[in-house]
Amino acid sequence: MALRLASSPLAMSRSSPVFRAAVLLRPSATTRVYFHASRTVASTSNTSDVTEVYKAVPYKSINPNQLHGSYHWDFERLLSVALIPLFAASAFQGAHPITDGLLGVVVPIHAHIGFDAMITDYLHPGKAGVLGNKLCVWGLRGATVLVLVGCYQFNTADVGLTELVKRAWTA
Repeated sequence: MALRLASSPLAMSRSSPVFRAAVLLRPSATTRVYFHASRTVASTSNTSDVTEVYKAVPYKSINPNQLHGSYHWDFERLLSVALIPLFAASAFQGAHPITDGLLGVVVPIHAHIGFDAMITDYLHPGKAGVLGNKLCVWGLRGATVLVLVGCYQFNTADVGLTELVKRAWTA
């Protein structure tokens, strides 16, 4: 296509003599050029129509959805906004099993989403390798599950997250 445009009358009139000579000496535009080794059969066949060899592969296009990914973003924002009243309720009300339970779920998931975005941006398969990326992703998932279990155990069998922060603050 580029050579056809280069040999157009307008391009030829504005080009240098060396370029014009190179365009005129190139092979004919009707010369068949095959880009794949398996297509060489077409050059030996007697048919003049190569459309039989180059049949279009049926392709089902996926209709784009403008909402794709927006639910994920909305969920991230919802978690971030939910942390504000949870921290405020824990600070003003003190230790309560409901706020401790919600903090024990919302904070680890919020941290998981943040670390997952970091892995996606900076430890992608092109940088850390496929195995390194998979190890990071599954390590994060395992760590998140352990933190969620730890928060549950700490809230049910010990003093709770709010009381822990209160004791650490006054220590």
